[in-house]
Amino acid sequence: MQWWVYAIITMLMFGATNFLVKYAGHSGMDSVFASILLWLATGAMGVVFLFVYRDQFMQNLRSTPTWLLLLPVAAGVTLAIGMYSIKIALTKGPAGPTVAITAANAFLVALLAYVLIGENLSPLKIVGMLVIFAGIVMLTL
Repeated sequence: MQWWVYAIITMLMFGATNFLVKYAGHSGMDSVFASILLWLATGAMGVVFLFVYRDQFMQNLRSTPTWLLLLPVAAGVTLAIGMYSIKIALTKGPAGPTVAITAANAFLVALLAYVLIGENLSPLKIVGMLVIFAGIVMLTL
């Protein structure tokens, strides 16, 4: 499958996640409780994928430098904090602007990829990012 198909699947799954989180908060579910359930569900999916890809996982675990293993662990911690924060934001605020603001993380990813990895940011991509950012600003007003 092409990378963009996975990106669309991600957008749909994240959208469903954010709606379900909003609906749980709207229905009166406690934010901490909802976050714990979310993390447990995420962990359960991790166990399923570990079972399916166990041989590949073990091979990669043995061949990957220790320092590099810390990157996805740190990403998991930041994801957990972000998911907790969006749960609070969705519970206390409107869904559209909340998700639009959180979607602005694409700017941070693109900027860090440009600065730290040397990924290309063409003028057209920069203009596209600015248009998206302007849309996010308009959605939050």
